[in-house]
Amino acid sequence: MQAEDRVIHFCVELIHQPAPLKRQALQKLYFDLSQTRAAYDSIDLAEAAQARFYSRRGKAQSLIIFLPDRVLMVEEWSDIPLSTFEEKVRAAAPLALQARGVKQVLVHSATVRSTFALTHYKDARVFLLDNACCLEGRIAPHFERPIATGGLRLVFPETNEHRGNLHVNIESFRHSADEMFVEVKAIFGRQPIAPPDMEPIIANLRETRAFISDRVFPFLQQFDCPQEAL
Repeated sequence: MQAEDRVIHFCVELIHQPAPLKRQALQKLYFDLSQTRAAYDSIDLAEAAQARFYSRRGKAQSLIIFLPDRVLMVEEWSDIPLSTFEEKVRAAAPLALQARGVKQVLVHSATVRSTFALTHYKDARVFLLDNACCLEGRIAPHFERPIATGGLRLVFPETNEHRGNLHVNIESFRHSADEMFVEVKAIFGRQPIAPPDMEPIIANLRETRAFISDRVFPFLQQFDCPQEAL
């Protein structure tokens, strides 16, 4: 398996006490962000219960989404490294929370999605389901339909030694036959954050990213062996 994965998604979700979305405050925020490195190209205030700022660069999309009880910063099909996303969170999140009248983030989450290219398998479904999960010949007789994607879902609860509840999805990647798709979402509910300090959130984002490299990759790597290849 290729050790360097391809990160395709970052997301930070900041959950707070519900508050109404105020159009004028969001318009001012959009202007204020235009003076920073976290500027967005467009604004959408058409819905009363949701607002968003966004930029598109080909397939890639940057968004900041406002709901009554949360703010989400998202990089979809990301074309930027984690360090650049961190800078955007540092610049935009405190201003966004201030515009929403938020004094404390009650719960926050970090989500990272990436893909790994397989070395010895051309079909990620065969690699994961038949090889890693030992399900060869045990699926089709029961479902009698072809499989588009298949995978594992693992949940690791928070402990005294390990912060955050981790939700891990490991699947064959539907956009590329020989790649594995990995999503890790870490939810932190024991650590209220007082803006403008974003460093605890940045630290948890980094740990979420590291979980893919340090934990998920070696788990998958043990199955991508030449002697198991078809």
